[in-house]
Amino acid sequence: MVACAQLGSIAGPTIVSSGTIRYGVPAIYFCGALCMVLMVVSIWGYTLRFGSAEAAERLQNAGRPAKKAKAGMTEGLVLFWKYHYVKGIFALSCLFMVEVTILDYSMKVLAKAKFDGEHPGDPTAATQAFATFMGVFGQAANGLSFVFSLLGTSMVIRRLGLNRTLLLFPTLCLGAILCVYSTPTLEMVFLAMLLLKGFSYCLNNPCKEILYQPTSSSVKFKAKSWIDVFGARGSKALGSVVTNQFSDSAADLLTYGSFVAMGVSSFLIYVAYWQGSQFDGLVESGVKVGEEPLDAPAPEAGGEDDTSCGEPADDATEGTSKTDAGKTVIAV
Repeated sequence: MVACAQLGSIAGPTIVSSGTIRYGVPAIYFCGALCMVLMVVSIWGYTLRFGSAEAAERLQNAGRPAKKAKAGMTEGLVLFWKYHYVKGIFALSCLFMVEVTILDYSMKVLAKAKFDGEHPGDPTAATQAFATFMGVFGQAANGLSFVFSLLGTSMVIRRLGLNRTLLLFPTLCLGAILCVYSTPTLEMVFLAMLLLKGFSYCLNNPCKEILYQPTSSSVKFKAKSWIDVFGARGSKALGSVVTNQFSDSAADLLTYGSFVAMGVSSFLIYVAYWQGSQFDGLVESGVKVGEEPLDAPAPEAGGEDDTSCGEPADDATEGTSKTDAGKTVIAV
């Protein structure tokens, strides 16, 4: 699904790079708005075909219990604050976006300066050249993500293992930032952004999803929503604070922004090492982070022979741990 989603990410920049000069920027924006309308139509058709009423009927026919009351908005935040393992997932999922924001802004500043110099006194031509440049960047970044997601992600994880793959992404980020710091040119920033965008999709995203396996359903659904929404936007906001501080000078932005990005990458290398060891320990012990609920106790599902693949348990109707089974025999 991730690999196929990149096809749309490649098609969009292709339209931008090939159609901006011919049709102009406003026409390209109209095409983007039209895509949003088509997305609304597709979601309407999907919910019509697989609506909530049909899903509820299937649950009732399967004999599953009624849904519990909705959890409070802050329950996911409480889970995030309570467990260091969840904080580690947040760091690996979101903090690299600080680096991406800094490099992305740096690349756009350098590109704008280049095209303004190539088209003095003609802002329309400079804007079209800049749009074409960004279209080429989108094609390259999403094309790399597509190839690696389709062919390379599972191979890398199988060959290196989860722990080394977790370390690989922040190490590549650190190497890319060091190259930008030593050679602060548009071409080098372009290459660094290409690596960060591509490898974040094909390496970091699959690994962070694997890290949710030894967690409870509460963490998977409640804490994860906080991380994906607020954590990602907060990390981009932190990166924007840095870019805003040094926005007056491209040289200062590349220099001091690189220092910040190096610090973030170094911290993520440490977090990746710690998170990998924690994951191994949790998997070996069979413990799930956040297993104890915040409101009412619920029976544990699955033991050594659990085949639920991380899906929420159906209360006491599916699976009983060996410990529970032994207690039952003693009670009888």
